[in-house]
Amino acid sequence: MNDHSQTPAEAPAPDIHPAPEARLSALAQAWRTLSHPALLTFLLALAAGALAVHLWLPQLPTSLAADPAAGSAWLDEMAAQTPGGNVLRALGAFDLAHNGTLRVVLALLAAALLIHLTNGTLRALAARRLTAPLAWLPGMLAWEATLPARLNDETWERTCSDACSQARMQAEEQESGETKRLCDCHARWQWPALLTEIGLLLALLALLLNLFSGWQMDNLTLDPGETISLAPYADLTVGLSGDASQIILCCPERRAPLARGSMMRGGVQVRVTDEAQALHISLERNGEALNLQAIEQGAQAAPRLIVHFPQVRSERAIAAPEANLFFRLAALDDGGFRVQALDANNQVILSKKIQQEAALPVGEGLTLHLTPATYITIRAQGRPWTWLLWPALALTLVGLFAHWRYPYWRVGALQNQAGVALRWQGPKATRRRFAAFIAHLQSRDQETT
Repeated sequence: MNDHSQTPAEAPAPDIHPAPEARLSALAQAWRTLSHPALLTFLLALAAGALAVHLWLPQLPTSLAADPAAGSAWLDEMAAQTPGGNVLRALGAFDLAHNGTLRVVLALLAAALLIHLTNGTLRALAARRLTAPLAWLPGMLAWEATLPARLNDETWERTCSDACSQARMQAEEQESGETKRLCDCHARWQWPALLTEIGLLLALLALLLNLFSGWQMDNLTLDPGETISLAPYADLTVGLSGDASQIILCCPERRAPLARGSMMRGGVQVRVTDEAQALHISLERNGEALNLQAIEQGAQAAPRLIVHFPQVRSERAIAAPEANLFFRLAALDDGGFRVQALDANNQVILSKKIQQEAALPVGEGLTLHLTPATYITIRAQGRPWTWLLWPALALTLVGLFAHWRYPYWRVGALQNQAGVALRWQGPKATRRRFAAFIAHLQSRDQETT
């Protein structure tokens, strides 16, 4: 049985080996090293981690950035409250805006992305014309193989058309008697592929802008019906509804259930960090409100107070100087409160447990009014450039699709009396296409023989 009677599966597969490369200069070698996908992938992973941390982990409040002592105390508190907090603090995860290591990483990432964008532009410019796969192209490897059989133009054109629906082909007779044939694929898609690097650079820009123009306010307390301003960082106010069931961002007004725990508006996020018991308290003498003063909270004397209990079993002391009385309040495990009234001699004149609104007589003409409530502690943070991540993601996905679906490759064949020398140039993943291309050439050659 001769060679031409073999089926394509039985045809001997030629040896495919990497094409020899010219010796590189030090500058060219450094450029290729910085162009390596592994380096870019590593830097992108670090930047993506930093982006996630900056969006979801608490960051050093803006007002504490210039106060080392207060900032250190806040970092200690966050490290104690967060799982793995000591490790995160050692990595600078709670203060990314002042993390020197991250700045170096982001600078390297910007340089790597610009190098890849330059490489892609050079590749797209080189692909405008169909040329022999002899010169190095960024991001592409070259392989060679030799076939003993001779090819004709029809076999080459049909094989090239089968390998790529957007193929460009060329055949030329050399003065030496050799025949040069060229074929490439997806030349026009090299420009859309550049959107990958453009999208990633846009995402990097969003991270940098958020790092240096973002802000955070921490440990803001809200009582039912109270509203506080987020100035000077944002022209917004945040409040808690009178029944303590909703968070309110204004203006224009937007509401979210307190049970959700957070809400966003533009680049501003409000997150509930704590929810605890509170007690509305007032003292009346014959219908006239007397001034009270919360000793632990350091509040000014007022006819009505809201007393906070950060934890169960917390105790608070309230003074009523005009009545010469002293009240001791404690939060209980079941959500209720223990109320004690003491006279000027520190004698207990009232001890009562309440679960709901109550009016307790504490002396001649004196009535203590108590209403259980809830207060919350919130964290507000601004990441005004986060919206840039959406167009960045869209651009990156389009570019990645173009890279994956339409990779550029080119192949050349030089034929003489001894046989056919093939040279393929393309991304690493196209090596299998080269093998399939050779198999099709052998199959077409057998069909036409």
